[in-house]
Amino acid sequence: MAAPEWLAVPPEEAIRRFRAKGYHVGFDWRDTDAAHHLRSFTVAKAMRLDILHDIREAVDAAIAEGATFREFRARLEPTLVRKGWWGRREVLDPVTGETRLVQLGSPRRLRIIFDTNLRMAGARGRWERIERTKSSLPYLRYVAVQDARTRPEHMRWHNTVLPVDHEFWRTHAPPNGWRCRCQVVALSERDLERSGLSVSPDPVVASRDWTNRRTGDTTRVPEGIDPGFAHNPGLLDPGVEGQAFLEAAATSMGMPDAASGASRWMAAGREARRRIDAEAGGDPLDPGYPVRFRAALKRRLRGERGAGTVAPDLMEPPDGSPDALAVASVAAAARELPASWVRAGNGRGAIRVFRMEQGRGGSYDRAARVIETDGTSSNSLHEYVHHLQQAMPDVQAAVAAEHRRRTTRLDGTRMPAGLMREYLDDPYVRGRDDDYALAYAGRDYLEPDGDALEVWTTHLQALLHDLWGEEQLPDMLRRDPAMLDMMLGLLLGYDP
Repeated sequence: MAAPEWLAVPPEEAIRRFRAKGYHVGFDWRDTDAAHHLRSFTVAKAMRLDILHDIREAVDAAIAEGATFREFRARLEPTLVRKGWWGRREVLDPVTGETRLVQLGSPRRLRIIFDTNLRMAGARGRWERIERTKSSLPYLRYVAVQDARTRPEHMRWHNTVLPVDHEFWRTHAPPNGWRCRCQVVALSERDLERSGLSVSPDPVVASRDWTNRRTGDTTRVPEGIDPGFAHNPGLLDPGVEGQAFLEAAATSMGMPDAASGASRWMAAGREARRRIDAEAGGDPLDPGYPVRFRAALKRRLRGERGAGTVAPDLMEPPDGSPDALAVASVAAAARELPASWVRAGNGRGAIRVFRMEQGRGGSYDRAARVIETDGTSSNSLHEYVHHLQQAMPDVQAAVAAEHRRRTTRLDGTRMPAGLMREYLDDPYVRGRDDDYALAYAGRDYLEPDGDALEVWTTHLQALLHDLWGEEQLPDMLRRDPAMLDMMLGLLLGYDP
């Protein structure tokens, strides 16, 4: 008998439920309980947000496009191999503090990721439809695939018919374990009559103790259901208390609050990017796409975030001064950013602006609040965002946390700083080998807390303009959508 089609629901329901999730970083599947799994996307041992983001993008596409596992694997495997999340590696376990040899990416793990996430998304979307139609379809029938692979308990539940609101469905709504292929079918009174079925007696539910060896907690799990699956995936709204959950989950894993902030902004930006993409239209590789994307983004910044309504506090040069062009350029750059950001920057005091030679870029002196810029819009924005780093320390902390995560080896040690592969001819540009699409974003400085100072300056520069005369947005979309999404989430949702 062929397996049931477990995504045979309107795709919008499954997609919307899946996209409502946040992110959660966890070393072991037992570190994240069932309720947290429903509210967040997590893959065991995917300890970096960009890796989680890559896997999530592939799962999202599989749900939305009805992709096969072969297509899912072909899309995702090369990225994971390139980023080093493949094969057996030594990885630091944050719970025990030990470095362990563990399996990261593999065809078998990709199969489990694909299967579990698609089945859960389908089940959640299906339950939404069940709730919506239960006045006319008030019963559910448990359907098991009757072959040698089916668990004996699941075979016994086959043809169980109970009302939609029966307690049984709170714990026994499929999937009920890894690779479980069961599902439920909604029925009307007339359906029961035609099929010769009737409402079943209340099932006897036996349970067993299961001890989570990671946490030491013991819970009761129904017989026949794998630990972590004894819940109805459609009965929790992932949007409820989502932000509080992410913070609590991050704390429980020993992650700083800053890292949970990064995950929230990344998730919010991901949805914003989809809306902007729909407005911009066309292929991201089309040469005209960056212009349309930026136009749509800047319309949102003006309409939703008050961009252009607050002037930056700049020390004006005398009329006719050669620095007037630089001042005007920085003022224009600030007007592209959310009004609340500029107000926060003004709270740090006025900025003195000087002009440097065209094509030389710019610099920012944090102690003196001095910007030097060659007057180009892109470079002036970059230097003004350096000023905002002092006014928005929580953002800088979150960005730094994500930077540290990206530049930390799997065994928990930090990659050494050194000459960067794209800046070998400049001994003053030092950084760490990382996965940024924009290599300069990983630049380190010698002073304390001198790393991660270029991450959001460089990415915002490339998002709203070019990067030193070169268009980088298509490469960001292709190679590092996680960081692009984080910047979008900040621009469109963060207020100091």
